[in-house]
Amino acid sequence: MITLIYLSLGLLTSLLFPPYFFLPLGFIIFPFLCLLLDLNRKNNINLNIFKNFSLFGFGFFISYLFWVKNPFFVFEETKNFYLVFLLLIILLSLILSLIFTIISKLGKNIPIFFLIPFMFTITEYIISVIFYGFPWFTFSLVISSNEYLLFSLKSFGTLISSYLIIQIFCLPFIFITKVNLNKEMRYLSFFIVFPIIFLLILNFNPKNNNLKNKTIDLEIFQLNFKNNDKSLTPEKKLNTIINNIQKSSADLLIFGENNFPYLLDDLDLKILKDSLKENQVLIIGATRFENNKYYNSLISITSSKVNYFDKKILVPFGEFLPLRNSFNFLEKIVGPNNFSNGNKQRLINLPNNISFIPVICYEIVFYWKLLNKLNYNSNFIINITNDFWFGKYIGPYQHFYLTKIRAAEFNKPIIRVSNNGISAVIDNKGSIIKNTKLNNSEKFKYKLYLQENINFVNLHLILKIYFLIIFLLITFYYLRKNV
Repeated sequence: MITLIYLSLGLLTSLLFPPYFFLPLGFIIFPFLCLLLDLNRKNNINLNIFKNFSLFGFGFFISYLFWVKNPFFVFEETKNFYLVFLLLIILLSLILSLIFTIISKLGKNIPIFFLIPFMFTITEYIISVIFYGFPWFTFSLVISSNEYLLFSLKSFGTLISSYLIIQIFCLPFIFITKVNLNKEMRYLSFFIVFPIIFLLILNFNPKNNNLKNKTIDLEIFQLNFKNNDKSLTPEKKLNTIINNIQKSSADLLIFGENNFPYLLDDLDLKILKDSLKENQVLIIGATRFENNKYYNSLISITSSKVNYFDKKILVPFGEFLPLRNSFNFLEKIVGPNNFSNGNKQRLINLPNNISFIPVICYEIVFYWKLLNKLNYNSNFIINITNDFWFGKYIGPYQHFYLTKIRAAEFNKPIIRVSNNGISAVIDNKGSIIKNTKLNNSEKFKYKLYLQENINFVNLHLILKIYFLIIFLLITFYYLRKNV
């Protein structure tokens, strides 16, 4: 029975995330988890905590990341190996349960109400930073569909927003148990009330400092090229691209990741340059080959100049194959050669003193690696991707909503162009201005107004330190109290 309870709670937790957003469930799931953990801790059964939260983690990750099996079904040769994705699910589940067990033991005198959000946030941090590739797992996503709640990302950032969301979900636990209610509500004010008041003050600005001082006419092309469509030859793809370029009158033309159908071993690209009108800029994804290395690249082209940015954060088992000799059966997905990490600065300058931050595919989820002193003041972000590998249901929507929270967090508009969708213009508040449908061939024009937007990224670091200090003070108080 207890096995079924923890598995079910894990499965239900995944329904808080895109594309479901059943947020009221959070006020049932997390108080219940508080009660269960409190019971195990009182009985001093650490093995039960590890076992039960392994089941919770498995239920959550098997539902949340079920789409990871989809790349195996793109080609016939890899279909029989789709169960390999379960190794990832099991690994993540064990990491979660191990962290919960250790923190529960070390913080045995700390109220469960504070401990549960801390456990989930630490798990999110460790998985995203130490275990390469999964900042995909963030509770900030559960508010990504709500334009009014997304403003918290701007001031708090991803990690602190995750903590606050789980802490709020845990609120019913205080009123159910009614143990030390007044004291815990006072401590709660340090974690939620004060930061929220601070956030409101910070975002209150009676003067309009974000005057629209520049505009750029852009056109987005979602070509929906199928990776496994053998009838779609490189010639047909190139003709489609050129026809779209020649018909466009926009200043900035943007195609998806790897839409250019040929391997680039030089940057002449005369056929594309000749298709452009004067002052037009073309952005397109391509595979670049240089010095016997392959790069996943974003190419910026004018009639006289070519610039590029090579992807820096590569997908394991997608763009490079760890232990290639042992996993050679996955070469159909990865290809016979590994991609290499780029080393160019993440910044591309356009005419008229406009610049943007280039981001390729799932690089968009690595929030701590995208902004720096060089590109901090760039006008917007361009994110090109190809979500064909992610399937039709969960994966593409998770990826899209992760892009939304990044726009709010960085306070910058994002132009997202996916080969198969979802493509969109997202403003600096995380609101969707215009978008396409998944797995359609579409294009649209949009006049983007560029603003002088303040970034709060340095503030996010200060808030992390603030929350850590408050948590350590509470921990010290309870440890001293129980000596």
